Amino acid sequence: MGSVKPMSLEKQCEELSLPLEEIQLDYEGKPEPALLEHFENLGYVGSFIEGYTFLTILKALMLDKLAELNTFNDRNDACTRYLEAQLTIHQNKLSEIINSIRSTSRKKYLSNLREIFDQSFIQREYPSLSFECCEALFDAIEIETFIAVAKKFSEDPYSYRSGWPDLIIVKGSEVRFIEVKTTDKLHKSQLLTIPTFKEVLPYEFSVCRVRK
Repeated sequence: MGSVKPMSLEKQCEELSLPLEEIQLDYEGKPEPALLEHFENLGYVGSFIEGYTFLTILKALMLDKLAELNTFNDRNDACTRYLEAQLTIHQNKLSEIINSIRSTSRKKYLSNLREIFDQSFIQREYPSLSFECCEALFDAIEIETFIAVAKKFSEDPYSYRSGWPDLIIVKGSEVRFIEVKTTDKLHKSQLLTIPTFKEVLPYEFSVCRVRK
């Protein structure tokens, strides 16, 4: 997936009103887990699997309704099937599914979340998905904000499933979405998804260029 505009990362960030920060880290391997560790040392919890964390939260919030509507009458399938697929399959029931978020208590959300995390598929495909981060985000974000994100995501699930910032971190009521770069620029999907959800989520979106 290549960058779509022949402009610098600085110019891209300027056009999207995204703060661009530079951090120097001593690390081996990929920069995303290294930057997450940096923020964890500052008291944040987080994850570095792009939008999958947030989409897992939405799935947990809507799980009972998704399970009720599941084509195979299979709650495990509702736990593991990608949210973009489920919202596309049930597009005639979107309002019902999304509005069910309002009736999901914290206790029910955590129970649903645990059910998702206990699936072997999730453990195998997303070993770095963080229960602690998903719990902290639920506590930090208003229910109506989750509903607004679900509505926007449901408008074009297969486009909006990619392009989310690499990191999502939370500390108390502070939530940050951080795209991690080293030498590359923002890609086509990021130029679509980041500004779209930056309008819906009242939190800081930024880009961090990691230097060794």
